[in-house]
Amino acid sequence: MTLEASAEIERIAAMPRPLSPADLGRLAVLRHQLGAHYVAQAQKRLPPEPKQDLFPGVPGVPEISGADLTGAHVASGLRQHGALVVRGLIAPADVEMLVSLIDGKDWSIPQHPGDDRGEILPGSSPLKCSAASLQGLVEAYQNAGMQKIMAEYLGEPAVLLSERILLDRQTFQTGLPWHQDGAFFGANAGGVNSFLALDSCGVDATGLSVAAHRFNTVVGVEEGERAELTYGKSLKDDGVRELAGADSLVTPVLEAGDAIFIDEMTMHRTGRRPKGEQKPRSWAITWFFAPSRFPQMRHPLWFG
Repeated sequence: MTLEASAEIERIAAMPRPLSPADLGRLAVLRHQLGAHYVAQAQKRLPPEPKQDLFPGVPGVPEISGADLTGAHVASGLRQHGALVVRGLIAPADVEMLVSLIDGKDWSIPQHPGDDRGEILPGSSPLKCSAASLQGLVEAYQNAGMQKIMAEYLGEPAVLLSERILLDRQTFQTGLPWHQDGAFFGANAGGVNSFLALDSCGVDATGLSVAAHRFNTVVGVEEGERAELTYGKSLKDDGVRELAGADSLVTPVLEAGDAIFIDEMTMHRTGRRPKGEQKPRSWAITWFFAPSRFPQMRHPLWFG
């Protein structure tokens, strides 16, 4: 099954563009089938520990160019500094392609890939973007060499988290308060979340704020509980600063093609501005996991 599915993915991906809705839907189904297979077969193991700090003495969040990025840089940035900024991760042509794919759908409602008539394809997993957006993100990250980089960091080829793939334009003024994603799908799973900017953010348009500090536990959440993500009951700036350090709270300014890498232990929040004081921003979120540490009760998508 795996060889046949991989061969079919390669065949469809090599077809002339634009791909039909049925072909895009079929790619999504095949990615889910392969992802589920590798997750089911994987032997549970811990993520590799970084061998050294590649950013010694760097204040705030370390940065590196996409051309120089390796799995060792990801390990050092995330597991020793809490986050990593990657400049120029995605090429301008791929940024333009991804912006053209933003469909404006309500990303809070899971979508299912369909055929040319719009009928849901059997065996598909729920997506928070269109099947075309999924394929566009996969190709953009493949062009950036992320297959090799993620395999180096994770210790095995990556799968994507279907429910947390997003390609959208944010026009609302509120975001999520300080939190760690480990409160929702488990701590120390060793995943990587790429927050990819598709235009400028961090000044006129809100970006992603992070605590430049490595947390090894989920703060304020007992095992089995769910984090409270309301501004009235969440951690405040002073509380996070006290936990992470006086100068730890950072909102990196990103240009189109730049990304921030965080993991499920990173303390972060999304943008929040008074009404009328924020420009729209286009962005993408993609979670990469090792099959052996994929969160339970979720849907994996094969990245290869």
